[in-house]
Amino acid sequence: MLLGAYDIVPPYLGTSHLGANIVGLDLNSYPNPLVTANFGVPFYLGFVSIGLIATSLIVNDIVEKRKMSAQRGVAAIFTTDPQ
Repeated sequence: MLLGAYDIVPPYLGTSHLGANIVGLDLNSYPNPLVTANFGVPFYLGFVSIGLIATSLIVNDIVEKRKMSAQRGVAAIFTTDPQ
């Protein structure tokens, strides 16, 4: 979004030049740097991992709600003798 505000759009796939001077973390200026974008196996494995975690959380929540619905009302009342 920050680069888009200056009409600089990085590629979604492949390699292209950015039409700008970029200051790197080493504080050097890089005119028209090459930028590479790729959606490889680690990217898709991240989505699968997030999906598995979300599914696990949803299933655990449903199971816990079913256990709680079986315990309606007061399960036991413990009293002491008034001696």
